[in-house]
Amino acid sequence: MIRAVTIDAHGVLLLPDPTAINSFLAQFSRQTDEETCWKAHYRMVRLLDLEVAPDWPAMNRSFAEALGVGPWDQEVAGSILAECVYLGTSWIPAPGATAALAHLVECGFRAAVVSNTVHGELAGLLSRSGMCEVGGELSPVAAIIDSHVIGIEKPDPRPFQLALEALGETAANVVHVGDSLHSDVVGALGAGMTAVHIDPLNLCDDHRHEHSSSFEDFVSDLVK
Repeated sequence: MIRAVTIDAHGVLLLPDPTAINSFLAQFSRQTDEETCWKAHYRMVRLLDLEVAPDWPAMNRSFAEALGVGPWDQEVAGSILAECVYLGTSWIPAPGATAALAHLVECGFRAAVVSNTVHGELAGLLSRSGMCEVGGELSPVAAIIDSHVIGIEKPDPRPFQLALEALGETAANVVHVGDSLHSDVVGALGAGMTAVHIDPLNLCDDHRHEHSSSFEDFVSDLVK
């Protein structure tokens, strides 16, 4: 019986800020829309999931290409976007995610966030975005497990185990929601949890785990 949910932040609760992306794309005479920005994110995650040892410059170029940057500018643009947006704190609430998390908690499910970052500012980002807090007036979560803070990254099962301890639940009663097959699905299954893969573009063909198109849809299916 599912009594609690752990949630990846990036690509689930949050998406790259199109305004920030466009501020850098202007240097390359390129502007894009929200949908293109967010599709580029999920395509990038899929590419990362398919690589045993990611070629980060190639990943950055692919992200720039998905945003419409021309071949001659993709290396520079991709590097800038990775450093200033993708690996930073220029992320905004995913459509419907704030209300979905509030509804999840109101329905009696406990929640915790488990996410990889390189900046260690996840708790502040989630608070500033109006998403959630440990205590405070926003939707309450039992813990915000930030890989940079604890020094351990998903898919290592230990971040999930820390979340389970904070939730006071066993793995059998908790489902993890994330957008990465490698970091989220593999990590959660390794910790003995159920995993739901956020895959709005239907890029994952592994049917041994569950999928959903968004966190909003996941919550709707869980609480109905």
